[in-house]
Amino acid sequence: MSKLTLKDLISLEEPAVEQKSFRVVRHIMKGHGWEGFDDMIRFDDELLNIFAGNMVSDRYKGAEIILTCVALPRSKALFRAAFRNHGIISFKEARKHYSGYDRYNHYLRSNNIHTVKDLSKQIFYKLERIPLLEEFRNRLVIDWGKNSQTYIQKRLDKPVSEIYPQGFVSFFPGWDRVKISYRELKEIIDNPDGNKDWFQYLSSHSGVYVILDEKSGKQYVGSAYGGEGLWTRWSGYARTGHNGNKALKALASKDPNFADKFTFSLHHVFPKTVSKNEVIEFESMLKLKLGSRAFGLNEN
Repeated sequence: MSKLTLKDLISLEEPAVEQKSFRVVRHIMKGHGWEGFDDMIRFDDELLNIFAGNMVSDRYKGAEIILTCVALPRSKALFRAAFRNHGIISFKEARKHYSGYDRYNHYLRSNNIHTVKDLSKQIFYKLERIPLLEEFRNRLVIDWGKNSQTYIQKRLDKPVSEIYPQGFVSFFPGWDRVKISYRELKEIIDNPDGNKDWFQYLSSHSGVYVILDEKSGKQYVGSAYGGEGLWTRWSGYARTGHNGNKALKALASKDPNFADKFTFSLHHVFPKTVSKNEVIEFESMLKLKLGSRAFGLNEN
């Protein structure tokens, strides 16, 4: 039996597929100085749009449809969005066309990205989002093949490796390996059915967690107990970023995007049978160990 391919899925929606008019792109910036950018373009459509529409040379020449993906381990790629290419536009037009331009430029400057020294000298395309494969956005995993270094390709006969549930972010890695960004947390909390193993684990455990503000290096130590445990507590952060905490709310008053640099990790977990006092005792000890009262974001 032949394997289902990317081209098969496209053919269901666009029967008269001309492979030469397509480009499939596998973005991978990890390890190139773009810290955290792979996660950002997975969940931020505005940044994805401007990033996909910006090249150092005319690499979309002759391409009508652009399929963008983000890299996964073992030469896999996760489909993000489809675009129609309306050709090269001026730098001035690009700044108007792409709503994420300012944030993209700010990211490059704040992270001292030297590979893109001057955006005004880059090539910009007018890419228009189209509904092709829309139901597979952030769900379709394809096998990129052995030539993983070639990040823009014409071939559409790439095998489908997996199709994730709607709203899927990641598999629960085990409590001691949890380290997720604020954007990942929001997606997980907003889509419990697509991330059932996260919901099942976090809602059935109490625990002590650490929020790291990667912008300042400061940490906040917190705990969760009772009810649906960690799931309930982390849902509060997903909604507001600060969950009512005084020090975190102070950050929010200075920067509306304050939580974008937060990462969430679990330091210890407990069965629900462990008492509230035992959890709080462990939380207090961790605050002392990390110095999060004196040098971090804890105020009690």
